[in-house]
Amino acid sequence: MAQTLTIRNDVPGNSSTTNLYGLMYEDINRCGDSGIYSQMLRNWNFQANDTGGAADLEFWNVVGGDKAASITLDDKEGLNDINTNSLRLDVKSVSDGRVGIANEGWWGIRVQPDETYKASFFAKASDGFTGPLNVTLESKSGTVLASASVDGLSDKFQKFNVELKANVKDVSTDNVFGVSVDSEDAEGKSLWFQVFSLFGDTYKNRENGLRPDLAETLEGLNPHFFRFPGGNNLEGMSIDQRWKWNETVGPLEERKGRFGNWEYWNTNGQGLLDYMYMIEDMGMKAVLDVWAGYALDGSSVLEDDLEPYIQEVLNELEYLMGDTSTEYGKLRAQHGREEPFEIPYIEIGNEDFFSTTYEYRYRAFYDAITAKYPDATIISTAYQESRPYDLIDDHFYVTSAEMIDKFNYYDNYARHGNGSGIFVGEFATNTKGCCGTSPASMEAALADSVFITGLERNSDFVKMIAYAPYMKRHEQEQWDPDMIHFDTETVWVAPFYYVMQMYNKYDFDTILQVDADGINFGPLYWVAGSNKEKNQIYIKAVNVGGDEQPVNFDFKGIRVKTNGEAHIVAGQPDDENTIDEPHKIQPKQSRFKTDKHNTLNYTFEPYSATVLVLDIN
Repeated sequence: MAQTLTIRNDVPGNSSTTNLYGLMYEDINRCGDSGIYSQMLRNWNFQANDTGGAADLEFWNVVGGDKAASITLDDKEGLNDINTNSLRLDVKSVSDGRVGIANEGWWGIRVQPDETYKASFFAKASDGFTGPLNVTLESKSGTVLASASVDGLSDKFQKFNVELKANVKDVSTDNVFGVSVDSEDAEGKSLWFQVFSLFGDTYKNRENGLRPDLAETLEGLNPHFFRFPGGNNLEGMSIDQRWKWNETVGPLEERKGRFGNWEYWNTNGQGLLDYMYMIEDMGMKAVLDVWAGYALDGSSVLEDDLEPYIQEVLNELEYLMGDTSTEYGKLRAQHGREEPFEIPYIEIGNEDFFSTTYEYRYRAFYDAITAKYPDATIISTAYQESRPYDLIDDHFYVTSAEMIDKFNYYDNYARHGNGSGIFVGEFATNTKGCCGTSPASMEAALADSVFITGLERNSDFVKMIAYAPYMKRHEQEQWDPDMIHFDTETVWVAPFYYVMQMYNKYDFDTILQVDADGINFGPLYWVAGSNKEKNQIYIKAVNVGGDEQPVNFDFKGIRVKTNGEAHIVAGQPDDENTIDEPHKIQPKQSRFKTDKHNTLNYTFEPYSATVLVLDIN
């Protein structure tokens, strides 16, 4: 039996924001190095091994065999004070052909038709050997896919740049990057290498940029903001291991990596300035999360010792927002960016509800930041009373039932007269319970959809929403579920990606009152709103049950046009998009008609999230 919902435009509705949805980013699940950061080589500067221990030559191999050449890690021939190790190649014989080194990349190297790859490295040689060096992309079986050469080596490190044009018809990933010699002049000589890089095409053609297919998938969500660089990965497992902005800027050879919080080495090849270019290129606003004196081993900086850490944050903000007359604004210009950036949102810390010291830490950082940047929107990560905040960052990682139960979580929250609100900075349904071992299934998508439907009902107060984590490399995750999955060749998305995409596309500026007659929330959940600029009404509904849900919609105070369209994401609860079935769940569209009485009869599919789009007459 159909139930009735009356959409009320004859009574005032609450204002909403049309900029609700954005991204939360940190390097987790190998999503930075090996993922969206488009550097194709692994262990490219020999600062540490993959798990943060002593440097080694893992992922590098000898070309030509051990009898013809050998490689060692040389800590006596560093490039600079940051890159103190180099790869040393000792050439014994080239009588059987070329000898050299090869890098495996991140689970292979993707080579595509008609793509040009830019490679660079620092090199020097002993005993007057000047080259040439052969630079190649090749299959693991030895088929050369692209090649170039350089010469002019000396006994001092120099940087060499080459372009490699792929001569292939098909995409392949079982490839390596190589540097080799085949001249008899190389026999008995030693060569040293440091700071390699290899990039194919990048998003927006940025130098040191992003992997295009991953960046375009993020862009496909039309995100309005970008919270970075974490997350736990901001905090460090100790105070000294925190994310340090100044170690992530400048040329690659001047950047110092760190052991990240997700159990692998972070190269910092994707650094502060690179994040800002990403934000700019995608038309987002920056939500800069600053380190605020707390690390994940539970240690806090004492109140009397906070000053240097506060100054570190002020230096970071000056680097981003200062003009070129300032010390750090001048440094930014030296790094290639004269124009200052805008940082409208500054978040102080991350998940500081785990600590007992946030009151004094927040107060100290708040006072220093707002004294210099009074117009910034300040985000607190825990409820505290030491100083005011504009937004508070709430996080939710719960089961399906618990997430659905949070549909009305903010219904009765007090709306403060000072305009403060909620930033849901991280959330994801964990169907198996918290935390991080659950599938990105349709069941999870439905629960998440119910939750954001409730958030949109309260979007006069809930100002910003971000799922987390967003990305994972296939079979390399530390945390499931995730919205975007990838391997070296391909990208695919979870069902909830499509729900968030359509919810964001059909945003409203006014939340409309909905009167229910004979219908309660569950298994159907809904919200309605209007967008004055687009002259449209949107009804967003989630059916978490296995039966169809027929509903009669009446419209008061407004007339809608006859033809409307429905955007639907539906599937069985256990359905997932996988590497083998990447498109099992996809959005679909249908058309519907209202009747002459300004009403609509619509039946919602089982296990579905739907947006109904109606033009206002």
